[in-house]
Order: sequence, then C-alpha cells, then structure tokens
Amino acid sequence: MTGHVLIVEDNRALAENLAELFADAGVSVSVCGTGAEALAAAHGTALAVVDVRLPDTTGVALLPRLREHMPGGEVILMTGDASLATAIAAVREGVFAYVQKPFAPEDLLALGVRALAQVQLRRERQRLASELAVSERLYRGVVESVESLIVGIDRDGAIRMWNRCATQITGWEQDELLGHPFIDIVIAEAQREQCHIGMKQAWRDRRLLEHECGVLTREGRHRTVRWSAAAMATEGEGMEMLLLVGNDVTERLALEKRAADAEAMSSLATLTAGLAHEIRNPLNAALLQLELLGRIGSRVADASQRERIGDCARLVQSEIRRLTRLLEEFLSLARPRTLERYPVDVRALLDYVATMQRPLAEIAHIELQVVVPDGLPRVLGDQPKLTQVLINLVVNAIDAMREAGMRGTIELRGEAVGDRVCIRVADTGPGIDERVAKDLFRPFVSTKEMGTGLGLSIAKRIIDQHGGTVELGPRPGGGTVASVLLQTVPAADPE
Repeated sequence: MTGHVLIVEDNRALAENLAELFADAGVSVSVCGTGAEALAAAHGTALAVVDVRLPDTTGVALLPRLREHMPGGEVILMTGDASLATAIAAVREGVFAYVQKPFAPEDLLALGVRALAQVQLRRERQRLASELAVSERLYRGVVESVESLIVGIDRDGAIRMWNRCATQITGWEQDELLGHPFIDIVIAEAQREQCHIGMKQAWRDRRLLEHECGVLTREGRHRTVRWSAAAMATEGEGMEMLLLVGNDVTERLALEKRAADAEAMSSLATLTAGLAHEIRNPLNAALLQLELLGRIGSRVADASQRERIGDCARLVQSEIRRLTRLLEEFLSLARPRTLERYPVDVRALLDYVATMQRPLAEIAHIELQVVVPDGLPRVLGDQPKLTQVLINLVVNAIDAMREAGMRGTIELRGEAVGDRVCIRVADTGPGIDERVAKDLFRPFVSTKEMGTGLGLSIAKRIIDQHGGTVELGPRPGGGTVASVLLQTVPAADPE
C-alpha cells in the first residue's frame, strides 16, 4: 500500500494500536488526539481514520475542513455511540466508511486498504488526465506552430483538424470548416475528382502519398499546394483520420516560371543576337548591290527598261528595310528588361532560395545550409533576377554532386567584403578545373551531358547588369564555390 494514514483518536492506547496495525501493513502513519492537531497534520494525507467524539470538536464537524487539507483523500469515521443522525451526516459529507466500536482490527485494516487503493486510483487518473492535457497542449502547439498546412480528414471526407497555417493560407477559420467536406470547399473544382482519387488511394494503401493540387481561398483565389497524405491509425481501431500536410508552392512555382521564362528569353536573345549579326551582313551587302544596280539601271537607254529596273530595285530595297525593322523589333522583344533595383535583404534572399531548392537537394541526400551574420548590409539589386542567379548556382551544384554520386552539403553564405557583400554557394562535390571555370560563363558551354550552356552565361549577364562579378573556383578541402559580389545599399546622406 502507498499513501499516508492519519489516526485522529483521543484514546492514546487505541490510537497507538491502530497506528501499529497500519504500520505493520507497510503504511506510514501519524497520530493526533484533537481536531486542531488533525488539521495541522492533514496536508498530504491519503486516509484519515477519525473518531466521532474529540475533545475540541466532532468527527462530522471536522470533515469539511479536513477535506480542504487533504484533497482527493478519504475519511473513515469511528464511533462508540452510533446514531442514525450521525450516520446520515457522515454519508452527506462523503465518508468512505462508518465503523462502530468495538471492531475487529482486520476489518478496519481491510477498509483502510480499500480506501488507500481508491485514493491511489483517483490520483493516478488525475495524473494521467494532467499528462494528457499537457500532451494535448504540446501537440496543439506543434500543429499550430508548423509553417505548413495541417488538415485532418475523416473517412466521410469531413474536416476534423485545421491548423493556423491553413487559416493563414486560405482565409478559412477552423470553426467554419470543422465537420464540412474538405474537397467540396477547399479544393479547386477542376481538381476535385483527382484529389478524391488520391485520398481514396491513401486510405487504401496506408502509406505516404504526395499530390499537388489547387486550393480555393475564402475570397475565391487559387493557390497551389503540394500535399503529403497519410492515413493515421489507432491501435485496434483501424484507420481514424487522413492527415494532410501541405506546403504552399504558389510563389515558388511562379518564381520558377518567371526564372524559366527569363532564362528562355535570355537564351532567345543570345541566339537572336548571333543570328542578327549573320543576317545583317548579307542584308547590308544586298542593299549595296541594289544601290549599284540602281545606278547601272539609270544609264540604260530604253526608258521603259530603265523604269522597270528602278521599280524592281526600289521594291527589293523596301522589303530589305522592312525585314531589318522586323529583325530589330524581334531583338527588342528578346532583350532582357531593365533592372528594377531596390534594397534586398541577403538573409531573406538566401533563405528563400534554400527553401525552394531543399526538396531537390533532399532527393539527392544533400543538405542545404544558410549562413548569414547578423547586421549584414542589404544589397542593391533586382530580387527576382538575383534569385534566378542563385537558383541556377544551387541547381548546378546539386546536379554536379548527384551526377558524381556524392552526398554532402551546399552552403549558402553571405559575408561583407569591404564595402560590398559576397554571396558564396559552396558545395562538397567533385570540384572544378580552374582552367574550365571561366569558359563556363560563355554561351553554349557546359560540362553537363544534356546542358544548354546558357544558365551561367545568363547569370553572368544579370550580375554584370548589377555592377557585380560572379566567379567559379575550387573550394578549399574539395568541391566548388561560386562567388557573387554585389553592391550594398548606399548609406543615407546626413541631414
């Protein structure tokens, strides 16, 4: 048995006998002879064995005050003069047992054992309830703090869990959605059937599945979310809930599309510039020959022939000039847009690039790290274009390590270098030959088997537009490091 027993009995001999009885059973015991002493000693007591008649009070009158000092404990009342009124009063106060003297010691001990067991069971339930409440708070705290949408769906497709991030992304509050169908409200109509099939598969296969689909915000806007779905089971009860963890990739996909479009346009510009050079030369030569033909034609004696030659020459000249204008318009379309330069936070820039590329890196078992000291100055630049450059450098590093079958790390580091900021993308891959590094910034030069050779040339052009530099070289200890040097935001002029 566990728990402390308090004997409240003014008969010293009886009190000592009872104390010995419980002590022999392995229970800690204390003894007192008055109500005042009992109140002073009751703290932490599991069971109080109290005589009805005490020198300063009665056991029944003592009960309410005694319970205040021993919450969750039990009381056994003893009396040598039993009455119906006393028994009723004792029952109303919730005593565990009401014992009439004289009694067999083993009977009182049995009652005490049962009372202590009751107290222990009650306290264990309270402890478990408290631990459960703490676990629930911790669980809820984790769910609410995660920067991913977390949604729980029951077998009927109704929403049973909806976290803070889901509210932030969609605008829907938890209270508005609990119990309502997930697909009909949250998923874009064109993708509901596909989402329904994916959820059925997750329930059936009981394994993690990934799916990308559009969701509808409360205002009706579309967002693209990449979901991971897994059926959650409780022991012996089968599937209980489908847990969906989603990441909003709308901006990332938009940025990747802009980056891809920019790269494609830049590649087109590079190709067009080369073609334009090759086309302009013969066009200019043709114009010169037509000019010469016109002069020769002007000397023809036959007026009709002279006029016909002149008309033909002017027509061809007109078409050549029209072709030249079209070529210039095409070049104007393909040329990159003017930079929109503004202060850019380097830490936010690198964190964003790392976040976007981390899934690709994880597939290759590569860890992306971002290291930026506090107080690093902001750089002056076009953030989407700088993002494009850094994504290209990171992807190149991932591809090099993956093709070499190497695992390791890629570090994105920002550091001050004089009055500029240097952003370094350093990998632990196979490394690079310094003799080859400079050539890689030329168009159509690539070390990849299927590479276009345009990515680094585009990156260099963008950095050149920023007034910065970009270089490739070996990393100390093995690997490759790409260094981008950029201008910082000028300090404000003193008033």
